[in-house]
Amino acid sequence: MDKDRCLDLSSKFLEMGNSLMNEGQKNKNYSIVQSGTILVLLGGLMLDQDDMQEFMSLCSMFSSKKILDGIDDESRVKLIEYLKRKGANETYESFIKRINKLRGGSGHTPLG
Repeated sequence: MDKDRCLDLSSKFLEMGNSLMNEGQKNKNYSIVQSGTILVLLGGLMLDQDDMQEFMSLCSMFSSKKILDGIDDESRVKLIEYLKRKGANETYESFIKRINKLRGGSGHTPLG
């Protein structure tokens, strides 16, 4: 992405974030304040590709934790063992199918 586009997007995220933070503080709605804070963060991240990549890695780790927290211990152990064996050799689609199979037995909605 070119630098001008990054600056344009960054300023838009910062403006929207600031507006949401002000609205949330005015209405004492801290979910809106936090949404604005996230947009301000994104505005800053748009200016540095390495920082954006690092942030996306953190988001991926958080998502993985939420998935693992949502399945029973036996399924979690099976998933971890599977990842150790297959990790780099499996396609994304087959990985999602396997996770859905584990989650299905726990009564969770399949991942899309």
